[in-house]
Amino acid sequence: DYRLSPESTLGGGVGAGLGGFIGVETRPNATRFLVLPGWELTVSYSRRLLDGRGKAPFLVLGVSGGASGGSTRKEVLAGPAPATSALYAFDVRAGLIVGKTFWNTLSPYGVFRAFGGPLLWSYGGQTVIGGDLYHVQLGAGLVTLLPRGFDVFVEGVPLGERAVTLGVGKKF
Repeated sequence: DYRLSPESTLGGGVGAGLGGFIGVETRPNATRFLVLPGWELTVSYSRRLLDGRGKAPFLVLGVSGGASGGSTRKEVLAGPAPATSALYAFDVRAGLIVGKTFWNTLSPYGVFRAFGGPLLWSYGGQTVIGGDLYHVQLGAGLVTLLPRGFDVFVEGVPLGERAVTLGVGKKF
């Protein structure tokens, strides 16, 4: 993160996608594809709208964009592993975070985000364009400040696009 002003921050991040699966329903059988570990990049801008002093909460508006890439492979129970195919996802989102800081170090918060962006997947010899089933997130998180400008956060989003995120930040 880089603080542009006391209210505004520009950020960036790199990470790893841990993998998962994609289910493709074709009659009469469904096929599963393993999503192999991959990479993630993000850039973000945030602006504090309320500072959280006194009894009032803090309120932060955030806008971000991201990209991720990896590969998929058809799941097989026996025999050699099939060839992999490319999978890329792009995302633009905006959201609001509302919370309260306690003891100048611990900040629980609630989050609402709206987003969209395409997913590009090489499937069956063609590039398929897809998207999210849900274009919103509703969840909660916790950030704690550490010495030397570091922070650690965890966020869980059970409604809409479901996710669990863990991370470490560094202020410059």
